[in-house]
Amino acid sequence: MKLGTDGLRGELTLLRASRALAALKKEDSTNTKHLRAVAGLVLRHRLRRDPLDEATGDVRIERALASMPAE
Repeated sequence: MKLGTDGLRGELTLLRASRALAALKKEDSTNTKHLRAVAGLVLRHRLRRDPLDEATGDVRIERALASMPAE
């Protein structure tokens, strides 16, 4: 929500990608470690452009992830 992505598909894809990563690593459940690992790949192209913000998509995603509670 902090990123202001367009639509819900980004969030759904984030959840599916994190589950796929957990399965690939043969883990039973997902956690924030998996979400953080796939967030940049999944959300970068879904960010709204802010002409006044010079930060790249990667920087914005990192800022949002930094504000998440630690595991």
